Amino acid sequence: MRDALTPAAQRLVDQAHRRAQARSSPLTEPGDLLAALADQPESKAGELLADHGLRAEELLSALGFSVANSDRVGPDESVAEPNVVPGEPPRDAEAPGKPTNEPPDSLDFRAVLNEARSIARRWDRNHPVSSEHLLLALVEYSLPLRTLLVRAGVQVEALVEAIRTLIHEDIGPIEVEDEPFRLDLGDAADDHELARILDASGNRAREALRVIEDYVRFALDDPMLTRRLKDVRHRLSQALAGLDDQTLLAARDTPGDVGTHIMTPEERLREHPRAVLTANFKRLGEALRTLEEYCKIRNVWLSGRFEVLRYDVYTLEKMVATAIRSQRGLGKARLYLLVGGLPTLGDLTWVVGEALEGGVDVVQLREKGVEDRVWLERAREVRLLTARAGATFVVNDRCDLARLAGADGVHLGQTDLTVRDARRLLGGAPLIGVSTHDPSQIRRAVLDAANYLGVGPVFPSGTKSFDSSEIVGLGLVRHAAETTTLPWFALGGIDESNLDDVLEAGARRVAVSGALLRAGSPRKVARSLKDRLEQAVAISSDEED
Repeated sequence: MRDALTPAAQRLVDQAHRRAQARSSPLTEPGDLLAALADQPESKAGELLADHGLRAEELLSALGFSVANSDRVGPDESVAEPNVVPGEPPRDAEAPGKPTNEPPDSLDFRAVLNEARSIARRWDRNHPVSSEHLLLALVEYSLPLRTLLVRAGVQVEALVEAIRTLIHEDIGPIEVEDEPFRLDLGDAADDHELARILDASGNRAREALRVIEDYVRFALDDPMLTRRLKDVRHRLSQALAGLDDQTLLAARDTPGDVGTHIMTPEERLREHPRAVLTANFKRLGEALRTLEEYCKIRNVWLSGRFEVLRYDVYTLEKMVATAIRSQRGLGKARLYLLVGGLPTLGDLTWVVGEALEGGVDVVQLREKGVEDRVWLERAREVRLLTARAGATFVVNDRCDLARLAGADGVHLGQTDLTVRDARRLLGGAPLIGVSTHDPSQIRRAVLDAANYLGVGPVFPSGTKSFDSSEIVGLGLVRHAAETTTLPWFALGGIDESNLDDVLEAGARRVAVSGALLRAGSPRKVARSLKDRLEQAVAISSDEED
C-alpha cells in the first residue's frame, strides 16, 4: 500500500501509526488517521476540513488527544512521545522517517485504506491515494467518525461534495479548461430555437433527477444510491453550466409553449410512488438525449458530457429497480441457513425441515466433492421443502444446477462467475447473491445489481475454514448497515452467543450454519435466533418512529 500513496498521504498514515503507538494501543484505528488529518492543516484534506468549519481542538479532544499533545508533525518531524524527539528521527528507528514498532492496522483501518484506494482508482487505475481520498473514505466508511465531525462543527455534506468535485476535477478522464464546455448561442433565429429546446430539456432533466432522488432518499432510505444520485445531479449542474443562463432565459416563452396545454390521460395518472419513479427515470433519459443531440450542433464536447450522464442514469435506473425488487422479495427475510456436506439425504432433509419449522427464511445448499447427480437430487429435495414452507431457496455457485432444480436463485463468491455472467445464464427473474469481504466489494456488488449480499466472515466458522486475515469482524457489518439498504446477511461463525454483538453493529439479517447443524434441536435454535432478529427489527422501527 505504501507505494500507492502520495507523500502527503503516507505522512498522514505514518502519523496515525505513531498516534496509536503514543497511546499504547495494540492497533491503529481510523480515529488515529482522522486525528492526523485534523492536525495537518497544511495538507489539502486539512484545508478542506478547516474550510468547512472544523474546530480541531474539539475534535482532537473527542478522539482522546489533548491539544497540548496533539502530535502535530511536519513533513520531516516526528511525534513527541517517550522515545521520539521532535525534529529528530526515532532513536530506535531502522530507517529515517519510518515509524518503529508501529501497531498493526485494525480491520477497520485496513478497510478505510482499501476504500481510499478504490476511490482513487475509480477513474484511473494508477492514481495514488491522496489525503483527500483518505478523508472521503473515513467520512463514508465510519458513521461514528462522521458524527464526531458534525459535532466539531464540520458541514459534512458540503465537505463530501467539495471532495468529490475536487477528485473529479483532478483525476477525471481528460483535463480541459472550462471554456471548451461553453455553448456559443448567437442571436440568429435558429439559435433562438435551439436555446428554447435546451432550456426546456435542462429543466426537465433537473426536475426529474430531483424526483428520483427524493424517492431513493425517503422511500428506499439508501445512503449509497442517494450519494450516487447527488453525484449525478452535481455533474448535470456542471454540464448545464456550459449553457448560458441569460440566453436560455431570454429565449424562454412558457405562455407561448404549445406543449404546456397538451397532456395525455396517462400523464395525469400515477398509481403509486414506483410509477412516479419509473416515469421520471424515462423523462430524465429523454431529456439528456435531447441535450446530447442538440448540443452536437454547436459543441460536440458538451454533447459528450450529456451522453456519459445518460448512460450513467441507465445504470442507476437498474440499480434502483434491483434495490426495490430485492427489498420486496427479501425485505422480510431475517434468517438464512447455509447447509451442505451432510452424510445422507435423510440428514439433509431432517435439518432443513427442522430449520424451516423454526422460521428460517432462506436456505442455501452448498455441496463440495459430490457428483452432480447427487447434488441435483439433494437440491430438488430442498426445493420441495422450501416451496412447501414458502421459503426462498438458492444454490451455491452453480447456475446450471439452480436452473435444473427450480431454485429461486444462486449465491456467488468473489472468485465465481460475475453477476453479469450469471444473469446471462439465469435470466432476469432469479435472485443473485454475492459474498463480500470489504467495502469496495459491497459497492461493486450494488453496482453490479446483485439482489442481496453476504457480509463477512464476521467470526471464525466451524463449518468453513478461513485464515485469520480473512475475518473481517464487526467493522464491515457496521459499514454495510451505514451504506446500503439492499438486503444483506451478516455471516461467518454467528450463533446464539454472539448474535447480540452482530445486532448492535447494525445487522438485521444473519446467515448461520453450524449454529443449526450442530444443534440437537435445529428448530428451537432457529426459533430463538429468529425471535431475537425480529425483536431487533421492531425496536429499530420504534426508534425511527
